Amino acid sequence: MDSKNEIYLKNALVLAYLGDSVFSTMVREYLVKNYNLKPSGLNKLANTIVCAKMQAQILEEIKPILTDLEQEIMLRARNSHLNSKAKHSTLTEYSKATQFEALIGYWYLHNENERLTKIFNDYVVIKL
Repeated sequence: MDSKNEIYLKNALVLAYLGDSVFSTMVREYLVKNYNLKPSGLNKLANTIVCAKMQAQILEEIKPILTDLEQEIMLRARNSHLNSKAKHSTLTEYSKATQFEALIGYWYLHNENERLTKIFNDYVVIKL
């Protein structure tokens, strides 16, 4: 496992790449455990959360509670050069979603499971 500093220095878009997968898995796991729906219903509900627009909204909600280090990671992701954009979002929403995903990736790699779970429970679950 990388040291804390090595994880912090990882490319922000690499952290976002991982964070996208982690966040998607967390949402889907929560839905499977808490909703008795067919896969199509689960997918429809997951897509309302695992999208740039909602992730941008969640980022705005968690900004006041981010530590200085987390804010640095968020800003590094914001300043990264994005080569693509989601189909159904603005460039601003996509950038904020990337910042949110970078934070998720950082927390996951650094084994900050309590932080990740708290953010998920306090800011994501209420939207489901």
